[in-house]
Amino acid sequence: MNRRLNLVHAIASICFLALYGQHSSAADPPPGDLKLLDSYTHKKLQGFDSLPGVISKPGGLQIYYEIGAIPKPGAPQFGSQFTDKAKNTPAKQRQWYKEQIIAGQPVHLAYTNTGVLIASFPKSGINFRVDVKSDEDLAEALLTILSYPSAAKNK
Repeated sequence: MNRRLNLVHAIASICFLALYGQHSSAADPPPGDLKLLDSYTHKKLQGFDSLPGVISKPGGLQIYYEIGAIPKPGAPQFGSQFTDKAKNTPAKQRQWYKEQIIAGQPVHLAYTNTGVLIASFPKSGINFRVDVKSDEDLAEALLTILSYPSAAKNK
């Protein structure tokens, strides 16, 4: 019985990795022709109903993103669809929240009490998330993330 249970666990693990494991190419172009700073790379991750990925530099900052379908007004909301995570972060959980139009696109930024920067682009259906540990991390994250809307506008 234990042998059969171990076999079931092994098969389940293999299936999970096949469905949700990371994409292997380190040369993936970033979404929307996002501009990467020196020493940063982009890697697509495997998603089920969305397009996730990570922008990172060795031993440093990791900027995660997820692109979901933008729901139509009045239509039911599904888990894989875009939700404005910056705007939906409760006020008690954030130090600040800002909105701006950049390259014709609304951008919503929230910085949480735990040092997480969240950037949402409602017209593009993308959320970025980064754990910020220093002022330099914040600067690099913003320089990278805010290069997205001009490239996405041209798509």
